[in-house]
Amino acid sequence: MTANDRSITLTRTYARPPADVFEVWVDPESLRHWYAPVEGWVVGSAEVSPGVGGSYTVTFGPPPEGDAYREHGTYTAFDAPHHLAWTGTLEGEGDLTLRTEVTFAAHGEGTLVTLTEQELPDDATAEEHTEGWTTALKHLAKLLDTAAHGRAAE
Repeated sequence: MTANDRSITLTRTYARPPADVFEVWVDPESLRHWYAPVEGWVVGSAEVSPGVGGSYTVTFGPPPEGDAYREHGTYTAFDAPHHLAWTGTLEGEGDLTLRTEVTFAAHGEGTLVTLTEQELPDDATAEEHTEGWTTALKHLAKLLDTAAHGRAAE
């Protein structure tokens, strides 16, 4: 294995249609509720310019500011509600540039999300990012569940 050829893949199923799940990946207000990769951290800011060639910027970290890390990148695929891909740079304790791809596939009445992050430099970073995405995806599940219950009450 050479430098930067490591990748991680995570899959999760959410009890919401693909359009709903896709939307929380590209809506800045939604990102503020789930994108933090560490329990107890917050997203300080989120900006999205949708579309291929569009960009995103998210800051996250310990509260209250949530700005210890800054992630920004450019969308290389933006096919709502099926597929997102981007090249992003994580700034904080040194810069790290990665390629990330997310697919949203109908799965019964829900959505199967498959996330792959590529070009991780070493095993320790791959493990750290697996843990970070696991935490964020858990927060995503809570957000989607809360939204579903809110709609049921309407």
